[in-house]
Amino acid sequence: MIGKHFCLVVSPKSFNARFKLAMVCPISGGSAEVVRNTGFLISLMGCGLRTDGSVHVHQLKSLDWGARKATLIEKAPSMIMQEVLDCLVAVFEDD
Repeated sequence: MIGKHFCLVVSPKSFNARFKLAMVCPISGGSAEVVRNTGFLISLMGCGLRTDGSVHVHQLKSLDWGARKATLIEKAPSMIMQEVLDCLVAVFEDD
C-alpha cells in the first residue's frame, strides 16, 4: 500500500532490494463486468484477500518504495501472481 493506494508487486525481492524499486500494477475497485471483457484486468474477488478490486496489468509502473513509504498489506495467492505474470508476458511478446 502506498498512502491509500493499493498495488501488486510483480518484481522479485532481489530486484526490489538491489535497486530500491519495485515494479507494481495498481489495484482499483473495478466492476466484475470490466474484468470479464478485457484481457489485462485480474479480479481479486473471491481469492481470500482483504484487498478487493482488480489488478490493472496494463498499467505496470516502477515505484521507489522507500521514498513512498510503501508497506506490505498481504501477499497475493500464487494463482493470482501467475495470472498477472502471464498477462505481462503477453504485453511484451512480439507476434
